Amino acid sequence: MRKVLAVLFVMIFASGVIGQSAKPDEILRAVAENGKKTFEALRGYSYYAELTLETVSQSDTITGTYYRFSKISYDAEGNRQEKLFEEKNTLPETSYIGTNSANNLTRVYQFIITPDTLTQYEFNYIGREKVDELNTYVFDVNPKVKMPDPRTSKDRFLKGRVWIDDQDLQVVKAAGNAIPEQTDHRTPKFETYFQNYDKYWFPAYTRADDEVRVGRRVTRVMVKVRFTSYKKG
Repeated sequence: MRKVLAVLFVMIFASGVIGQSAKPDEILRAVAENGKKTFEALRGYSYYAELTLETVSQSDTITGTYYRFSKISYDAEGNRQEKLFEEKNTLPETSYIGTNSANNLTRVYQFIITPDTLTQYEFNYIGREKVDELNTYVFDVNPKVKMPDPRTSKDRFLKGRVWIDDQDLQVVKAAGNAIPEQTDHRTPKFETYFQNYDKYWFPAYTRADDEVRVGRRVTRVMVKVRFTSYKKG
């Protein structure tokens, strides 16, 4: 009987089906397994990432723009590759963003829960919420690993919230900040929405509109990132 129950348990988790009375840790384990499959599947795709960051004056005038358009793909070993097609920077604070900063932002924006993620973060179950037409589980997310030095490390972590579809058990929305932050620079609060491709939920677009400190100044910035044209192979 125990073997039968164990097999049924595995089949339920493998199918992505979770009962209404499931506990938060059960939900997260199932989401992590699905996220692992999603992350592995994503390595078989190429796609475009288009990032636009604008600084805005108190009179709502655009004072500078950073634009970056690139193609993301993965090699046979699963290493992320980027082919840059266009990059422009007319921001008044030229040190605010660059290649590394842009990569840090886009990687945190694409937040997918995997088994490794469960070891790096604390998840606090908030409840249920509707996102557009989707019924979701909502969790607050905080890193529990020691933060690296932001001046020397490219690693960034999400401090915020995730929304998980209660049917597909995959992340469909993520929001928060990318940390750690440099002393004189803070990344804006963001929201990322995911879109269904085949049976996977991949990042679709990110938006942010926030006031951030750059040196001694507080500046309003608007960020838009679009992830498009997912293609296998």
